[in-house]
Amino acid sequence: MEVVKVISIRGKILEFSESPTRRDNTTEVSQIHEAVKLTGAAVFDDDERLMPLISGFLSHGLRNALISEQSALTYGRNLGYTHEYLMGRREFRDCERDSAFLEIRTHVIEEYFAHLREIEEISKKTLRNRDCSLMAFFNNSLCRGVDDVPAPRTAPNPYVAGYLSPRPNKSLVVACSLHNLRELILATQSERERCLLQFIYDTGLRRSEVPRVTLKAIDDALRFQDTLFISRGISEPVNADYCPLRIDGSKGPADSFKPRDTLVSRATLLRVKKYHASPLYRMYKRQFPSAEATPAFLNAEGGQFTARSISKLLERTSKRALCLMKIDRMISPHKLRHGNAYALLRTPDIGTDYLDRLVSVQKTLGHSQLKTSETYTQIPFDLYQKLVSPGTETKTKAGEMAELSLQTRLRIDAGDMK
Repeated sequence: MEVVKVISIRGKILEFSESPTRRDNTTEVSQIHEAVKLTGAAVFDDDERLMPLISGFLSHGLRNALISEQSALTYGRNLGYTHEYLMGRREFRDCERDSAFLEIRTHVIEEYFAHLREIEEISKKTLRNRDCSLMAFFNNSLCRGVDDVPAPRTAPNPYVAGYLSPRPNKSLVVACSLHNLRELILATQSERERCLLQFIYDTGLRRSEVPRVTLKAIDDALRFQDTLFISRGISEPVNADYCPLRIDGSKGPADSFKPRDTLVSRATLLRVKKYHASPLYRMYKRQFPSAEATPAFLNAEGGQFTARSISKLLERTSKRALCLMKIDRMISPHKLRHGNAYALLRTPDIGTDYLDRLVSVQKTLGHSQLKTSETYTQIPFDLYQKLVSPGTETKTKAGEMAELSLQTRLRIDAGDMK
């Protein structure tokens, strides 16, 4: 049971105009403005007492754009779990609030991790996540002075030699195959949802990035197909099979967006455009002032999708496909992203060799390092080519998306309300 409460806000406006304290004419209260913008974090124990060391560490990180709001929540929960364990040990029961972190030694943290492994049976990956939070807390706050203020902790830093938890096992990437994508799409009777599932797979977007794709971004990408290209050995100009789509990506520093371009098949964009031409979408988009402010995908009520609602959509469609025995496991939004990476690695029309395709994966998925993209290379592409039956032609990603659109597209009639 979670007994720690973590609150994290960035630039949130607190309104005091209706506060009863403003009716008091004291000097202190008169300094309160009607609206105050706050950035910071607060962590409370099970007795609703503020933990000042943890809260100060997280607030400093938020105010100085060192961590995101989600990271502050994760750090706060992880440090709260550690504090709960420490309060259960006899030597720390007399410590006030979170002062136990000023006394804790390396062997205690190692015993905590052993407890998590053996008693709570927590995975090595989760263990390393807790370890990262503790290391940041000690290295960046407890054992480090700021300006002229000395470090709060005088005892040695337990993280001077690095991580204290065992290295987590590197798990194989589980991706959504094209077959599974088709079955997922067929498990819903809404063209709006079918269109969205194909779009997420073809673009490789994270679930948090989908709500930020706008009608204007789709229109701008489609304008690229008006450009005619002349290839070597071909006399007739042709349209490109892929269009660049500008994405306000996630994982930027401190909740900022990290813009990038991804490649999306022309067939997928045309399917999205047909959805935009439907009476249903045109009716709902009137509530937005411009194409730049209009989401590319709207839910059944005409509102904006959220990361959570996208996960719910995948959960719902996966269960339907499982009940029909069309797929053998649940498929999350990130598995669609993994599927996009493998589709890029196997398509023969992007790049001239394996390294070209790997760099394409890095750029389109928004990986800051090529090493992250190499996660998808347990089976090298040249070995994959040898596994393809002789005489068969590997389909392109663009061709697969065009075929998928033809096989699964539903018409949206004027009377449809979903």
